[in-house]
Amino acid sequence: MNSYPNEMKMIIPKRCDNAPRKQIVIDFTVAILKHQIEIIKEYADESIILYQLKDNKKIEGQCSLITILQNENKSIIDCLEIYQVITHGKYASINGVTSLANGVKIDFCDVYMFRNAAKSAKVKEIRSYRI
Repeated sequence: MNSYPNEMKMIIPKRCDNAPRKQIVIDFTVAILKHQIEIIKEYADESIILYQLKDNKKIEGQCSLITILQNENKSIIDCLEIYQVITHGKYASINGVTSLANGVKIDFCDVYMFRNAAKSAKVKEIRSYRI
């Protein structure tokens, strides 16, 4: 279910390991791209809302998110390059570019809101921008 013919190359800034929440944001981003359901269940709040702003879509609830990912055709991603991950309190953002096997590049920025500022808080909302 989560297999790809080629493993996705990842380019991550060197200083992304100084805050635990930064790694959670990176892991969650990868989980969405690779449809890694167990990781999504681990980090997503039951009532998560994902706004896919380019497509004017609102996905509500962990079950809905997982169902959509399971039914979605996976694009073969050659490379995920992360430019920055920024965290502050219960908010975080990640931006970068994904390079697909067909040569298409998609710039992205996801803005996260966690349930609260605790290290163990789950992802409550994501506003996802794609160009």
